[in-house]
Amino acid sequence: MGRSGVSSREKESDSEPFGPFTLVFVSFSGGVVSDKIQKVSIFLADDHPVVRHGISSILIQHSNFVVVGEAGNGEEALRGILELKPDLAILDVSMPKLDGITVTRRILETLPKTRVMMLSMHTEVQSAIEAFRAGALGYVFKDSAQDELVGAVLNVMEGKKYASPTMADGLLDGFVDAIRAGKNDDPCDRLSARELEVFKMIADGDTSRVIAEKLFVSVSTIKTHRVHIMKKLGINDMAGLVKMAIRKGLTSS
Repeated sequence: MGRSGVSSREKESDSEPFGPFTLVFVSFSGGVVSDKIQKVSIFLADDHPVVRHGISSILIQHSNFVVVGEAGNGEEALRGILELKPDLAILDVSMPKLDGITVTRRILETLPKTRVMMLSMHTEVQSAIEAFRAGALGYVFKDSAQDELVGAVLNVMEGKKYASPTMADGLLDGFVDAIRAGKNDDPCDRLSARELEVFKMIADGDTSRVIAEKLFVSVSTIKTHRVHIMKKLGINDMAGLVKMAIRKGLTSS
């Protein structure tokens, strides 16, 4: 049985501003809800409006999905998601102000039941590794086919992990190579989620004061994190930290 009567996206003037992000209201009628997955509230974040519109248009064709909010940068996304508490957050890996991986960590610290799926143009395996390490369950390329995007959402909402086929092959190749080479001890794995977050900010050139303001902690706390990071990574100076971050693909630039 097909779905009928799906309304189009409300006109921009009809959208209701909600702080720094926008609530998007989508109505459904005559849809058939899956026996396995009930209505799924989704928050979508990407810094390109055309991409957001395209993905949202695909999602709302599925009777189970409701796009409840959108954001154009990481800070807006974080505030919107913490406010709306959606079932699923679909985040661009690279966004202004806060990248998607950092947003993922912060979301899951407060909303552990919210599922996260990353959206990206990055084909580097390290990008997907960092996303899954942060707690994301899915990693999908922006140019994926419509059926793949919908299938990825359904998989993630069932608690399964999903990666676009090309990325899945790369992840498996890397895993097999690491096993064969015996290189399964990544120094970055020794860092806590917060330490990894601070490490990335340091590598991006943020001072301890700036990092403290972004994370709402004291400067002394950030300095303590820095000491622990350098000790765990076996690095004795800032230049060494930056070099490792670049090598691991952890910098925003």
